[in-house]
Amino acid sequence: MSELLALGFDADASPSITLESLTLQQRATQVPELPYGWGFGWYPGDDRGGTVIKDPTSEGENAMSRVLRDWDSFRSTVFVCHLRGATQRILPRDTQPFIRSFGGRQWIFAHSGDLRREFRDRLPLEDDAAFETIGRTDSEHVFCWLLRTAHAVGARRLAEIGWARLRDLFVQVNAFGPCNFVVTDGHDIVAYQDGARDKPMQWARSTPQRGELDWRSPEVAVALDGARDVNRTVTMFSTLPLSGLAWQPMHAGQLLVARRGAIVWSSHGAETPAPGVSSASTAPMPGTLPQHAEARRGTAEWVTPVDGRTLRVRHRTVYRYDQPVEGSAHLLRLHPIDDAKQQTLAHALSISIPGLRREFEDVFGNGATQFEPSVPFSELVIESRSTVRLRGPMPGDIRSPHRRDQIPLVWMPWQRQMMLPYLLPVELPETQLLELSEFGMSFVERNDYDLVETLLDLNATIYRDFAYVSGSTTVETTPFDVYTERRGVCQDFANLMICLARLLNVPARYRAGYIYTGARHENRMQSEASHAWVELYLPWVGWRGFDPTNGCLAAFDHVRIACGRNYRDAAPTSGTLYKGGGLETLTVDVKVELDSAEDG
Repeated sequence: MSELLALGFDADASPSITLESLTLQQRATQVPELPYGWGFGWYPGDDRGGTVIKDPTSEGENAMSRVLRDWDSFRSTVFVCHLRGATQRILPRDTQPFIRSFGGRQWIFAHSGDLRREFRDRLPLEDDAAFETIGRTDSEHVFCWLLRTAHAVGARRLAEIGWARLRDLFVQVNAFGPCNFVVTDGHDIVAYQDGARDKPMQWARSTPQRGELDWRSPEVAVALDGARDVNRTVTMFSTLPLSGLAWQPMHAGQLLVARRGAIVWSSHGAETPAPGVSSASTAPMPGTLPQHAEARRGTAEWVTPVDGRTLRVRHRTVYRYDQPVEGSAHLLRLHPIDDAKQQTLAHALSISIPGLRREFEDVFGNGATQFEPSVPFSELVIESRSTVRLRGPMPGDIRSPHRRDQIPLVWMPWQRQMMLPYLLPVELPETQLLELSEFGMSFVERNDYDLVETLLDLNATIYRDFAYVSGSTTVETTPFDVYTERRGVCQDFANLMICLARLLNVPARYRAGYIYTGARHENRMQSEASHAWVELYLPWVGWRGFDPTNGCLAAFDHVRIACGRNYRDAAPTSGTLYKGGGLETLTVDVKVELDSAEDG
């Protein structure tokens, strides 16, 4: 049986493909009785029009195979490769993959297996000239039959056929013999595993790593070495497991759908990457896109209280200096927000040294305290204690009750003027913003331009694919640094999501506060530090919290303190030393607990 390989990237990439078996010596020792046929298809520039190159009788490396290896300009998000495709008739028209125009786009199809002859009578084309085959292979016949069926149900894309119905169609074909299938319309990649697993297929997902990526098998090698390509996420399907990846076997009769670097549908439920998948966490991958709305923090079960919960917060900050500070000014934002969704039951702010204090509301609506010490000091202790009642919002209230909102969001001129501070991305080199924009648009494409699904997917993906590593970044770390390194802390993940949302024309602001994780939760360390998340403005609900560090929506576990365009606007404590001080040592201790009246 022939071999299949399909790659789906989150944004356009140009992998180097080396056909390892294209040497006369290897062919003589492996399959001397058969020519080495191969074909390769992709969508240049991520266009609806596909391109396929084939060599049914390859006698070793030639100009076409060198194009796959050396040409760095055939950028696409979808690639399909078929190897050892020789048949009794060694002609280009019988060599896979096949390409056909249908529904305003070109579809590419590859098949590994052999069907019994009666399949032509049971799956007829009815002499329909629009779907007539060019060659004589069973593979092309199945491809034309599939397109004819899509036409009969009024579908113009794979997704419009319906994934469950598409699997049933492949099962019908599978009844006539062993077969694996890969088909794409340039938007989705569909892989089907033979019901008897005569030729096992696997899938793998790889997120960016440092340095070049190189995956190999005896038949084919795939390398990502371009400056942009190493930042790509890829999902692969293959009958040839390549080294360097943690492959997951497909189940018998399983159909998987990949879109923009992620599995978006499985006939056998949500898929989970094996431990060790390159740079990916072992959190559950989405089975279908709507499941992003069910994204939860970590792997623990979180109980949503019916009428909210009451939390007690203690935030203690200690500054120490090796020389006395004789002149300074400090700005504190430690008072919890008080509104319909969060009620501050009690709040006390203590400062260890005397000075002038003034309470006011800053330009972002945050409760702020300005403090100027009246005596020199070598130690400054600031302690805030709060009791807060959280009343929502409920996680499911982010969808518009009237319509399906899509990207781009349209803002009236006066709305844009008011939201302008929250629509401007951070100042970065243009090349970096362009790459971040491509990354953001991959979520839009994956979710068919649905606004809410895109935002939920983005929130869940940052949680799943980016590692939480304390001390790995600083306040100077940029969103592009986080994007390339794939690691950081809550502040970094918030900054990255803010930048991506603004590039998608969605107003985004930085929210500082605290999070209750529960005494036994694996991320309880987050309750022992200030937390940061994102608030996005949705026209039908207003500002809504998204927490990419935990892959959830902000609700009954998030205590809001301050907000702004970025961290500096919402920092809990900041200040300026005018005289003295020297070396500074900072210690922060935060504790978030369930109020004793509700504990247990």
